[in-house]
Parts: sequence; structure tokens; C-alpha cells
Amino acid sequence: MALTPDDLLNKEFPETKFRPGYEKDAVDDFLDDVVVEFRRLIQENEDLKAQVAALEEQLEEHPANLEPDELKDAGLSGYAGTAAEVTGTFAPITEDSEAEAEVEPEASEETDAPESEEQPEAPSAQDSAVTAYPEYPLGTRPAQPAPEVQTVDESGADADGVASTATGVLAMAQKLHDQYVAEGEQTRAAYIAEGEQTRAAYIAEGEQTRAAYISEGEETRAAYISEGETTREQYITEGEQTRAAYISEGETTRDQYIAEGEKTRAEYIAEAERKRAEIVTEAETRAENMIEEAELTSSRTLAVLERKKADLETKVSELTSFERDYRARLKDYIEGQLADLNSRGSIEKEATGAEL
Repeated sequence: MALTPDDLLNKEFPETKFRPGYEKDAVDDFLDDVVVEFRRLIQENEDLKAQVAALEEQLEEHPANLEPDELKDAGLSGYAGTAAEVTGTFAPITEDSEAEAEVEPEASEETDAPESEEQPEAPSAQDSAVTAYPEYPLGTRPAQPAPEVQTVDESGADADGVASTATGVLAMAQKLHDQYVAEGEQTRAAYIAEGEQTRAAYIAEGEQTRAAYISEGEETRAAYISEGETTREQYITEGEQTRAAYISEGETTRDQYIAEGEKTRAEYIAEAERKRAEIVTEAETRAENMIEEAELTSSRTLAVLERKKADLETKVSELTSFERDYRARLKDYIEGQLADLNSRGSIEKEATGAEL
């Protein structure tokens, strides 16, 4: 943004909430804007100086080739014609023009004399720019129609007027250049002085604020250290007391648990011995009963097995006798069948022989 002296004077910063002074970030941002604006103004001043120097060199080297736009940039906006119309147009000098000038010198003098008497001396461009329009500041007058510039005839009677016009243009350009340079230097000096004052005020205020912060910080640190040491001692004393109480309570509880454990262990041992005796007695009784029952069961089982064995032996003998009888009968039957077959075979042979 573009800064003005009023902005520097009327700038207000937000105040801090918990400490006196201005917000540091807001002050830094404003100083950054001031630095940027100063740099822009300095660069713009240097660019203007370079443009003025370039225009001066161009005027010195080629005064007749200066365009109207360049005249406007230089602050000479009172001429709307070309550079040739401002500086004058000279007719080319030839042999015919020289001869005519020698033949008719008197006629030209008679012709020029009344014109010179009737026409007043043309004011310079600088005087016309300054006095003709006093309501406009120098260099801001709007463009006006080009003034009538008389062309130079063969005798060169208007050479002085043309020279005075060119001199006025150069003088006006030089004056505008000096004015802009002086204004730029004054503005720069004012900004620099005001910036130095503001910087000194900010530095002094910052040093005061820093000293206040340092003092406040040291006091706060001392208070925190003292409070921390007091709290630490209280915590240490309280911790030692609590530790002693816990140790005493732990020892008492440990003794109680040991006595109770020993008593419970004795009770458990007595009960275990009693149960062991009962279990052993019961086991012996059950073992004897089981042995007796096993012997009884064994005798019964052996008797049953003996009876079954006798039955099986009887059945085996019966089956053996049956098998022996069956085999004898089967043998007799088979032998009878074989004998029958043998007897039938011989009869068939006899029958077959008889037929033959």
C-alpha cells in the first residue's frame, strides 16, 4: 500500500492484553510496509532522474527529433505540434535560393521590416509556460494547440525566434528537472528523518519494555524457585512421614499375617493327619472287602467255568461219536454207490457188444 506522512503520524497499534506496550507483530508489519514504501520512492526517484538525464542527452544530441510524448513526459505539455514545428522548419539552402537572395536583398528587407515592426517579440517557452496559465502548477498544464511558428525564409530573418524557442524548451526541462530533484530530495530527507525518529522511539520503547520484562521475569523466576523449594521440602517431609507410617503398618500387618499363617498351618496339618488316618483305615477296610469279594467271585467263576467245561466235554464226546457214526454211514453209502456204478458199467458194455 502507498504510505503518506499522515499515515505515519496517525498510525495506531493494538495494545497488548497482559503487559503494557504495543503488539510486536503489528509494529513489525507496519515497519515492513514503511521500508517497502521508502524503497519504492527511492527507486521511483532514481528512475525519474534517469529519465531526465536521458531526455537531456537526447535534447543535446538531437533536439529536432524530440517527439510530443517525450515533451509531455518532461512536463512540457503546452505544445501539441511536432518537434519541427516547435523548433522551426528551415528551408533547404540551394544555389537558386542563394541567387535569389543576392538579386533581391532590398525587397526582402522591405518586406520583413513591416512584419518585424507589427509583430512583438515572441516570449520564450519558459515565460509562456509560467505566466500564460498561472492557475496550473508547473508541468501540469493540459496540452494546448501548437503556437504559430513562422517559417524561416531565404534570408533567415526568424532565426533568432527559433533559437529562443529551443532555448526556452531546454530551460523549462532543466527547471522541471531541478524542481523534481529538489522535491525528491526534500521528501526523502523528511522520510528519513521521520523514520529515524520513529526508529529511535521504537528502540527506546523496546529497550524499556525489554528491561521491564527482564525484571518481571527475574522476580517471577525467584518467586517460582522459592515456592518450588518450599514445596519440595514439604513433599520430602510428608514423604518421609508417609514412608515411616507405611513401614510400621507393614511390619504390624506382616506379624499378624505370620501368626495367622502359623495357626492356620497347624490346623491344616492336624486336619490333614486326621483325614489321612481316616482315609488309610477306610482304604484298608475297602481293600479287605474287595479281596474277599474277589476271592468269592473267583471261586464262583471257577465253578461256573468247571460246569461249562464239563458240558462242553460232554458235547464234544457226543459230537465225536456222531461224527464217527456219520462217517461210517457215509462210507457205507458211498461204497454202495460205487459198487452200483461198477455193476452198471459192465451191463452197458455187454449191451453195446450185442448190438454190434
